[in-house]
Amino acid sequence: MGKQDVIDVLNSLEVLERNGGEDAYILVANNEENRKKLNAVGVSNQEIFNAGDNETFCILALAFNGGYADDYDLEKGLIIREPRVEKAERERVLAGEGTAGDAQHLLSLLDHREEEIFRLNKEIYDFKNNVTNELEQDYRKRHQVLNKRGRNE
Repeated sequence: MGKQDVIDVLNSLEVLERNGGEDAYILVANNEENRKKLNAVGVSNQEIFNAGDNETFCILALAFNGGYADDYDLEKGLIIREPRVEKAERERVLAGEGTAGDAQHLLSLLDHREEEIFRLNKEIYDFKNNVTNELEQDYRKRHQVLNKRGRNE
């Protein structure tokens, strides 16, 4: 079984609790059913218990410590496997011996990157607008205070 199989199982587990930020976690039940699903794709009970305790375990810790995933989406509670160009594929393409499958894979990677860039640009735009609005509100409040001071003197 491969890494994507592990990711698929982790993505299918019911999330009990999640938190984002610097100390992000996504907790699922540490029960026999979840352990059996993960054992079936090659994850040991030791890996599961290393990512939690007898009641819950963190799928982020399991995925990152085991090298199964590169990223996650906290809102969906899912771990996302970052698509990569494999060494052999890279060498074939650079040598001019790439296949149609290589081309299709590279195009899908470009699409993924384009979507990610669009999402990040939107986040930057939204952040910039929020900061600008906060600064404008702060300016108006300060201006009102100064005007009141000027009238009172």
